[in-house]
Amino acid sequence: MRSKLVPESLTERLALWAGKVPVPIVDTIFPLLKVRSLMAAERLGIFEALRDAPLSPVALAAALHLDEASLCLLLRVLVASGYLAERAGQYRLTPLARRTLLRGSPLECRNFLRFTYTQWQLVEHLEHLLQTGQGLDLHQSMHGSQQWEDYQRAMLEIARSHAPILARSVPVRRGARLLVDVAGSHGLLGAAICHRHPPLRSRVLELPAALDAAHRLAEEEGIADVVEHVSGDLRTGPLASGADVLLLANVVHHFTPEQNVDLLRRAHHSLAPGGTVAIWDIERRADGAAPELGRDAIALFFRITSASRCFSEGDLRAWLEAAGFSRICSVRSRAAPLHLLVHAGKPGGQK
Repeated sequence: MRSKLVPESLTERLALWAGKVPVPIVDTIFPLLKVRSLMAAERLGIFEALRDAPLSPVALAAALHLDEASLCLLLRVLVASGYLAERAGQYRLTPLARRTLLRGSPLECRNFLRFTYTQWQLVEHLEHLLQTGQGLDLHQSMHGSQQWEDYQRAMLEIARSHAPILARSVPVRRGARLLVDVAGSHGLLGAAICHRHPPLRSRVLELPAALDAAHRLAEEEGIADVVEHVSGDLRTGPLASGADVLLLANVVHHFTPEQNVDLLRRAHHSLAPGGTVAIWDIERRADGAAPELGRDAIALFFRITSASRCFSEGDLRAWLEAAGFSRICSVRSRAAPLHLLVHAGKPGGQK
């Protein structure tokens, strides 16, 4: 996935072809204001205000108590970005906005935009990272219940598209009863596996600061029938006892290779014989692979927020073997092209 300059007129096309465009300036200012415009429009209620009918800037400014002149400029940016359309002086939502930016929309991303205010602050640490190699601890950097809730709601929006993949792909032996969703927050990923394999139920192991919002999100999603939340710290504490499935979704990129080997050894100890461990995370391509903006930008973000990185399929397989697992299998999905699922079994028990 790439982001690139797209000329909108013959003059712009010729200038770009002739090398007359100061590309670093364009690459900086346009994305900066596009992102912030989306954030502001969601926070101030512009998309929801246009849910039922188009509105003029005058009417929209009056309804939301906004400055009309400034709002007009923002609306034009949103039109150019593909989220609004304008006709006869009135602005309406495009199909893209209806699909992603309304409460209850099929691919709702509202909460991810809200969490971007926190991410905006986190990426300011990049220069310090490059000078020292010292990243942040994302989970220690968040302050207050609202930041935690914005974070967890953002992760829930991502998880909705991933849950069906894991439900289809994670092997569960017949009669399994306990899945441990390590740092699973809302619990949606583990719940999807459980709903496919009754009577399996999920136990989400989460930090104390995250528990209230996580439980509330599970109730809202209608998955509390198969999900319970318990307090724990995956870095040092026990993971479970006699679990049939242990899920590590978007976890290993927060830790060093040594920490991940230790985590998987504790997972091996926690699983019942014949149990399954499943790792779901963004995959780092092998050394020498061509750079990809989407994959590599996210890897850089993880480096900023955890001082770790994304890992390759080979890394995951080596750690699983070192921890004593067998029957290691890798699964990729076109529906989540950046992610990789690697699952393995603990020897013994009924296969």
